[in-house]
Amino acid sequence: MSPMMLDHTSSDDSTNKRKTFRVTPAKPNDVRRLVDIEFHAFENERVNQVLSYRDYKKPAHFERSVKIYQQALNSAQSPQANKRRLSGSMVHAESNSDTVSFRKVVDSKTQELISFTKYEMKQYTEDELASPADIGHEGEPKMNRDWFALNERLRREYIGTQKHCYIGMLATEPRHQHNGAGTLLLEQVLAEADDAGVETYLEATDTAKPFYERHGFEIITELRFDPAGYGVKGLGVERQTVMVRGALGRTGERGSARGWEDAVKTKRE
Repeated sequence: MSPMMLDHTSSDDSTNKRKTFRVTPAKPNDVRRLVDIEFHAFENERVNQVLSYRDYKKPAHFERSVKIYQQALNSAQSPQANKRRLSGSMVHAESNSDTVSFRKVVDSKTQELISFTKYEMKQYTEDELASPADIGHEGEPKMNRDWFALNERLRREYIGTQKHCYIGMLATEPRHQHNGAGTLLLEQVLAEADDAGVETYLEATDTAKPFYERHGFEIITELRFDPAGYGVKGLGVERQTVMVRGALGRTGERGSARGWEDAVKTKRE
């Protein structure tokens, strides 16, 4: 969750660098580099580090993410890949139509892996919608469980049983930002969503929100989470924006994203 990207390709230098970028599926042996990129992309997001276990100064956080991504990538490459999904940060058995994908950007000039995305094509079942929103986080502190559950609950309330694309992570190594790697990844994910005729859903940080708006995402609602309510003082409030890009119809016209109230009201009726 919480994609964080700041990327634009307006300069000639950025355009030239993008020519050397290659997008390919990530592999299990890329995992430690993927986690390294993600943690450094969030190095200035202190509240998110605590809530989502992304503190690069804590080896246990790093190894936790390595284990989760390793499991997800191994599942994606197995014959049973289409029976598993990644929810929040944990892998669960799931319906045949659900798929989790990782893509990476490698600079062919230097062979350095500089950016990646994790996303899924997902369709909730009625049983899933009725299940606890913090599934997969049992045993974790209540604050963290409630944080993951908040994100999952909002997504379920908005999406319902509609098939959709969910971008859980889009991150570029900070020193390689602004050169188009993230844009290249996002364009490919959105093309896949358009081919499937589905909406794309994500939660954006304040830094990333303008980036997604430039790619057709609309603001749906805002989520706030205050660790102070759990006795964790001095961090401030985590704020993210739920954003959705409308589905591309069969006629080639893109629909507008549904407003939050309309979407939730429809689910309750």
